[in-house]
Amino acid sequence: MARWKSWILPALLAVAQLAYWPAPVLDRADPTRTAAAVAIIAVVGGGLVLRRRRPVVAVAVVAGGLALGVWATPQQEYFVPGDALLVLSAAESIALFHVALRCSRRTTLLAVAGLLGLQAVLVVGDEPLDLLVSVVFYAVVVAFGRARRRWLDDRAAAAHRLAEAEQARRDAAAAEQRRLARDLHDVTAHHLTSIVVNASAAQFIGRPELRSEALEFAARTGQETLTALRELVAVLPQAPATSDLADLADDFRQLGQVVHVDVSGEPPPAQAEALHGIAREALTNTLRYAPGATVRLSRTYDESGATLVVEDDGAAAPIEGLGSGRGLTGMRERAAAFGGTVTAGPRTEGGWRVRAELPAVAAPARLRVWLRSQVVLDAGLTLLTLLLPLSGMTVLLEESDVSPAAGTLILLAVLAHAAPLLRRRQRPWTVLIAVALTGWLGPLLVAVGIAPAEDAWLFLFSFGADLAAAYAVAAYATRPKLTWIGLVAGLVSASVGLAVLLAVSGTAADEAYVGAPPPGGPAPTVFLMIFTAACAWFALALPFTAAWLAGWATRRRRERRVRTEEGAVAVVSADAWHRARAERARVADGLRASVLTSATRVTEAAQRDDLDGVLDAARAALTAMRGLLDGLRPAQTPGREPAPSREVPSSESV
Repeated sequence: MARWKSWILPALLAVAQLAYWPAPVLDRADPTRTAAAVAIIAVVGGGLVLRRRRPVVAVAVVAGGLALGVWATPQQEYFVPGDALLVLSAAESIALFHVALRCSRRTTLLAVAGLLGLQAVLVVGDEPLDLLVSVVFYAVVVAFGRARRRWLDDRAAAAHRLAEAEQARRDAAAAEQRRLARDLHDVTAHHLTSIVVNASAAQFIGRPELRSEALEFAARTGQETLTALRELVAVLPQAPATSDLADLADDFRQLGQVVHVDVSGEPPPAQAEALHGIAREALTNTLRYAPGATVRLSRTYDESGATLVVEDDGAAAPIEGLGSGRGLTGMRERAAAFGGTVTAGPRTEGGWRVRAELPAVAAPARLRVWLRSQVVLDAGLTLLTLLLPLSGMTVLLEESDVSPAAGTLILLAVLAHAAPLLRRRQRPWTVLIAVALTGWLGPLLVAVGIAPAEDAWLFLFSFGADLAAAYAVAAYATRPKLTWIGLVAGLVSASVGLAVLLAVSGTAADEAYVGAPPPGGPAPTVFLMIFTAACAWFALALPFTAAWLAGWATRRRRERRVRTEEGAVAVVSADAWHRARAERARVADGLRASVLTSATRVTEAAQRDDLDGVLDAARAALTAMRGLLDGLRPAQTPGREPAPSREVPSSESV
């Protein structure tokens, strides 16, 4: 924001303050005090200019200037009702709002403590209620600032989600290529490579029983390969069958590997799936480059995160021609998706080690209830609805002969009427019903003589709670189309309660004055009550309708914002999904045209008991798969060396 805009609000406040005071009394005011007032207005306005860039400095300057103004200017001037600097005092609330908006919670609490300390010094000897009002007022201002901060953070988060969705849409095809490359490589590693290793071993040893086992294994694994590839070419991605490392180790034990598994802790499902893929690739590399070696696989998960280690003793020489060059890259991509890392390299004592580390999934932070701005706002609203009744209670106790027991009952009735507002967001209908029912406590206390009839006016100040309940139903109730019922019910209850209160208090006053019930029986009282209820209905209809409409507008604005933000993300995400689907269909066509044909030949050769045909078909499928992987492999970033890999280059590897 341009800096000149920061001067607009302070300038308006200064002009309004000058128009309020001292301009009307310049002809008879003390010139010294007038000059002091103008200087204080300038200081406070200048401090308020810093509210965006230096909010703590702004609140300190504004509070100090206003405190000086209390001492330097009169509290009452001719033709000026109230404090002389009443208009300028709004600067303190504005500065505190910006502290809550732009600073940390700790800084905000310290600023509030400083302001309360200053207020305590200023109100020494005055009414202690003034300090309580300041506490409530500051809490509400801070809550509004924190709520505004959260609103801005939500809008920034929504914009960030939209930007991420836009980026995902732009990168949808490339991201799908990377994912398909990992999946294709997994199929290559876990199925076709095991066929080649098993068939090569049987062919080299030449024992009939091993040949028969190799053919049976090729037929079974070839069928699994076809199934996996057919699932892979489907339009929608398939979920993995399992992420159990024990089952994975059993699969490799059947291929002659000695695998020891040690698992402790259970990572989240998504991380467990990623670690399973990394472990599968690491075990397959061990099968390729150290067949017959002893492998130790360990996975731990605790508050620091997940760790996977796969290491072998490197006992045998590698089988040439099986590496695709993507093993370590795929493992690192899986880990990077969770903010983790993968390192791989030789062990000092011999062999190879792969280590993957994923950070722990952070649990959502839970704020203490009493620190949440919404709770503070609800509490502040409740206290504000109690402000007038409690002020009336103070006058009642000072000027009326009310017993302590009666005063306690009246106070409890007032508190019970406003207390449900603390849950107005979570239970708006319940709050409306509770407020409507407790609104009848006033007429009841007057009717039974506990509250003096001449002091029934005290309960008229409690209608703020009814208005807040009507607003809450319109803004937060789960069935928006039925919230008008809350408006009508609240209005009827309040108007009838007001009529009953006035009628009961009037009857009680007449009895106290003449010493007998009014003549004519109850008919005039009932007629007066109906007439008063009708008048109260028309008198209360406007504020109740305004409160309900304000809540309804708040709901509509919130829903419209959510639809706009989430709808934009949904549209962009849908476009990204279609782009990824198109890329998947393109790769599926390549799989059908090349890899599936060669993989089918593996099963057919195994069924013909043709071990040489199995080996040739499996190697042909590997070659076709690598050719397809070449089309999916991202280009090497300029200036960066490829990651160290134990995969052995050969005439067949890409």
